Amino acid sequence: MSGGPPWDLADTDRRETKGMQLRILVAAAIYLGSYLPLAVILLAQDVDAGAVRRGICPMASMVALECASPLRNPVWSLSAVAICAIGMAVTFLALRLVRKPHRVRVTESKHIPADLINYVIPYVVSFISLEYDQPLKLIGFAVFLIWIFWITYRSGQIVLNPVLAAFGWKLFEVKYIYDAGRGTFVGRMLSRVDVEPDREYHHGALQDVMVVREDGKSDTA
Repeated sequence: MSGGPPWDLADTDRRETKGMQLRILVAAAIYLGSYLPLAVILLAQDVDAGAVRRGICPMASMVALECASPLRNPVWSLSAVAICAIGMAVTFLALRLVRKPHRVRVTESKHIPADLINYVIPYVVSFISLEYDQPLKLIGFAVFLIWIFWITYRSGQIVLNPVLAAFGWKLFEVKYIYDAGRGTFVGRMLSRVDVEPDREYHHGALQDVMVVREDGKSDTA
């Protein structure tokens, strides 16, 4: 693949310390948001069946804080869901706020849905007896997630979130040209509309992935 003109809105030429920290934090939030289904899976695995069979806690016991939680590790399981939900919200906000200062004409496009499931391995790992009351396994799993995050962040693909597919986002591999006609380039385009050849699209970018929303398409001249 040949590298195109700079369309990374992060302005990678300015790598000031504060800016880099902010980008890493936002990238980490987006990454964690992709694991919201995993957090829900672990929450379900943390349910104490015995507590559920005992029924819902009476109101008087709730007021007296005498209720037994139906979760074995409520702090861990609920915190994980909350953190991942916040990360998912950050993902949608980032996609909403991305500007679209560039216009390209797509010459070829191919839908590549398989590339949106790059995070599937941790979901499989979650079923291998991973529970919140097993600290050593959790530490090892955390190290694994951090390693995957760093690889994904450095490769510029942090926005490739499989959960986005459930909300209508699609990933395309495209060949495109700029108005100036400086050659043909290849890239990835994340879009909520079908990316079609011989059409012009206004796009922004999150790292190395071009982002197009519903209003990003226009007829070619």
